[in-house]
Amino acid sequence: MMHQIDQAKRVRRMERIDAMPEDIRRCVHDFGLTIVDAFTQCGVTKGKHIRHLVETVRAGSYQGALDGAAMKPAMPPAERRPG
Repeated sequence: MMHQIDQAKRVRRMERIDAMPEDIRRCVHDFGLTIVDAFTQCGVTKGKHIRHLVETVRAGSYQGALDGAAMKPAMPPAERRPG
């Protein structure tokens, strides 16, 4: 019984994805349905906009690690001054 429910759920999910415009389907393939759903629920409905936002956020999250920002401790200015 549980297997039939899981299968029916998968079929409905695939039918939903198949009904999406091609640019959105590509985003689902690249980023996942959860990410695309979050954007569409917030009013971002064009694939090129979703792609731009996801790539911008991902590039920014890696940039911090690459330039050492992730390794720098956050200290108030008063604590950085000697003596």
